[in-house]
Formats: sequence, structure tokens, C-alpha cells
Amino acid sequence: MAATTEPRPATRTRGSLPVFYDPPVELEPDTESSAPRMGLPRRLAFLTAIMAILLVLGATEIALSWSARTRLEDFRLESVALANTLASLLMREAPTGNPESLAQGVEGWSRHRLTESQATVYVLRRGELTAAGSSGGPPASADRNAYQALARRTTEVHLMGGADPGWQVLVPLGIAHPYGVLDVRVSTRRLQDWARVERQRAYLLACISALLVALGVAVLTARWVGRPLDALGRAMAGAHRGAHGSPAAPEIGPPEFRELARRYNRLREALASREQESAARAMLLSLEERARGFDRLALLQETATGFAHEIGTPLNTLSGHLQLLRDDLAVQENQTAIDRIRLLLAQVDRVAGIVRAALERGSWPRPYVQSADLTEIATRMLRFLEPALTDAGVTAQLQSTAPIIAACDPGMVEQILLNLLKNAIEALSPGNTVRIATFIKDGQACIEVTDDGPGIDPEAEPTLFQPFSTTKGAEGTGLGLAVSRRLARTLGGDLLYLPSRQGARWRLTLPTPEIS
Repeated sequence: MAATTEPRPATRTRGSLPVFYDPPVELEPDTESSAPRMGLPRRLAFLTAIMAILLVLGATEIALSWSARTRLEDFRLESVALANTLASLLMREAPTGNPESLAQGVEGWSRHRLTESQATVYVLRRGELTAAGSSGGPPASADRNAYQALARRTTEVHLMGGADPGWQVLVPLGIAHPYGVLDVRVSTRRLQDWARVERQRAYLLACISALLVALGVAVLTARWVGRPLDALGRAMAGAHRGAHGSPAAPEIGPPEFRELARRYNRLREALASREQESAARAMLLSLEERARGFDRLALLQETATGFAHEIGTPLNTLSGHLQLLRDDLAVQENQTAIDRIRLLLAQVDRVAGIVRAALERGSWPRPYVQSADLTEIATRMLRFLEPALTDAGVTAQLQSTAPIIAACDPGMVEQILLNLLKNAIEALSPGNTVRIATFIKDGQACIEVTDDGPGIDPEAEPTLFQPFSTTKGAEGTGLGLAVSRRLARTLGGDLLYLPSRQGARWRLTLPTPEIS
């Protein structure tokens, strides 16, 4: 039988049938990526709220600042008009600067004032301004602004700060020769209080408006953007099961998202069509490969039948001469030679039986099941392969000598062991060792063949027992292991390959005889 392994320096591999297509790949879901904690609608709403608050508050602040400036300017104009009116009244009542008349005029004006203001009249005496009268409270001393207004003979207007903010209007008194200064101060505290309250209200309304805008944006975004994106995301997540198993994306939302969903659906349909074409091409190639295998098998069967017919007569002649040689050696009482002749006769008879079965039925002979000692069969096969082991420099060891009885056809077991040992001899280098062990495990009789060679390439393990799969090229047919497993299963057992750290390990299991 042909071996299905090939000796190599480091590894021993087996080939397989060629593949001319790429099957559809089922993608693994991306587990590393995760959905963001905040969805797009919420992010847009949050950003819109921030932008709306900033814009509305900024616009409100600018509007309030302009309004405050306008009101402050109105207060200034009113203060100047008030001061000029009072100055005209005082100059009519005291054209020469009589302090009593000026005081009476200021006091009379204070009884009719309608705003929070205070007027003080200063009279020039010996180069200094002295208070002649005040509209309310004790008069204060003249400040530097009063002397500047008197010196320049012009109306001076100043904005006062501090604890009592307001406008200060200084009007010189006297037509040709100024004799004093009118100091009118109008408070702006109420204006500032009003501006502060108005700013608080405006800010509150701005925040409420911004939140309402953000809520509206969130609702619209969730409807127009969130729903279409979520539906498209679920459809794309289902694409990991392949184009056929993936759901279609619903065409919802604005026109842009509908067009995106339509393009995705067209892509999914195109991929599904490609997968169908690929599957059909793969099936066709598989059928073609199987047809070539059947053709090769038929050709091999026809060739085997011709070989069986041609070698039948030489085998009979060889068997006859071996029998004559055995009888001649019996006369000389050479027991060793007789044993070797008997071993050869047994193998010739087994080959002749296979030839007769091929000629008669075109199939393997039916097993002749009987109780046989596996240890004895292993010993006989090691003796038979002793010349091949010696030539290859390989050491053979039988690790057990106890009889192991199995219900089997000894000839078929010998054929299986012959294939395994021949493969080991071809794969091992000089100095390596092949070991045979027989034992009982789980109620079955077992034979294990192990070696310390390069072993089997893991990629070749799935095709070990496939017919016509070999790495020997033209030197091998790829039938050795396939035939051996078929023979083992015909006997009610099995042939297994057991992965090991070093070398190759094979186990033949056979049923044990039933105890009556």
C-alpha cells in the first residue's frame, strides 16, 4: 500500500485538494468599540444649550449696556438742563451775588424738586468759594471741579462714583463777572438698581429661552437624526452574520438619511448576490473535484484489475516454489529459514486472496473474524520488515509481550500495521526509533505505533484520511491511511491519529472477543 507521509527535515505534512474560491467570511462584531455614553441628539442639545445661553446672554448684556448708557446720557442731559434752569433762577433773584437771596432761591427750589438731587451755591469771597446755601443737608466744601468751572467760566459735567453715584453739574453764576458757582448733583442709584434688576430678569429669561431651544433641538434631532442613525446602525451591526442574514436598513428620516439607507441596501443586495455566486462556484468546483476523484478511482480500479489478472499466475508459481523450498529446508532441519519461508508464504497467500477477491467481486475480501493475539501479529510484522528497518537505520521496539486477544481478521490487521510501519520508516531518519505497544483500554484491544520523528504538520491533520491526498507527488497515491481506516472500521474498530509533542502517534482499536 502507498504511504501518505513524506520525510522532511523538520516536519511531515500532507496535502489537500486545491481551493479556487474564497468562501464568504463571517465578520466578528467589534467588541472593543462601544457606543458613546451620550447620543448624538443629547450632544447636539447640550451644545445648542451652551451656544444659546452664551449668545442670548451676550446679546442681552450688549442690549442692557446700550440701554444703561442711553439712560445715563438722558440723566446727564436732564441734570444739565436742571442746573441751567436753577442757575437762571438764582441769577434773577441775586444778580449781584447776595448770599441770603441765593440761599432763599435754593431752599425754594428744593421744595419743588422731583428727583433725587441736591443743589449747593458757592460764593467767591477773597479767592475762596464759600457755601451760601444748600437744598438739603449740610453744605459741603467746594471741590476742585468747582474752582475749574469758575476759572473756565463754563459749565462742567462730571460722573461721580463711589457710594453715592450720580452726575455733578457745575454752573458759574454771574454774567460779566462770575461771583459764584452752582453745584447740582443728581443721583443715579435708582437707575443702577433698576439696571441690576432688569439684568437679572433678562438673564433668567435668556436661560429659559436657551433651555427651550435646546429641548426643541434635542427633540428634532432625535426624530430627524437619532432614529435614522440608530436604525442604520442596527442594520449594519446585523451585517456581521453575512449579507443573507443581515436585515435591510429602514428608509426613514430626512431625504439624506433615506438615500444613505437605500445605498446601504443596494450594497447588501450586491454582496448577497456575490455570496450566492461564490457558493455556487464553490459547489461546482467541489463537484468537479469529486468527479475527477471518481474518474481516478475508476481508472485505478481498472488498472488494479489488470494487475491482479497479470500477477495472479506469478504469485501461484512463487507460492509453489516457496513450498518446495520449505520442504527442502525441512530435510536440513534449518528452523530459522523455515520460519522465514512460512512468513513469506503467509504474505503471498494474503496477496493472492486480495487478487482473487478483486478478480471475482471487484472489492476487498470480506474479513474472516477470529480471536487473534495482537502482540503476536506485531511481532510477526516486525520480523517481516526487519530488512527494511535495517536498511533505513531505524530501530523497532515492541514495548509489551503480554498476549492481547482481539476479535479481528489477522490479515487485515497485518495490512494496517504494514502501512503504518512503512510510513514511519519512510519518514524517519537513521537513528530514530519506532515503537509498538499492545494493551486493553475501555474494553477494546489497542495497538499503538509511535515514533520520535518530525511528526505531522497540524495543517495537514484534517486531510490525513482523505483518499488521493498526499505530499509525495508522483511517488504516492494517497490511499494508505484511507484504506487502513476503512479496514479498521470494517473490523468494528477505528484508526486514530493522536497528536503528541514529538513524532507521530497512531492507535488501532479493535473489539475484544465476546465471553460466552
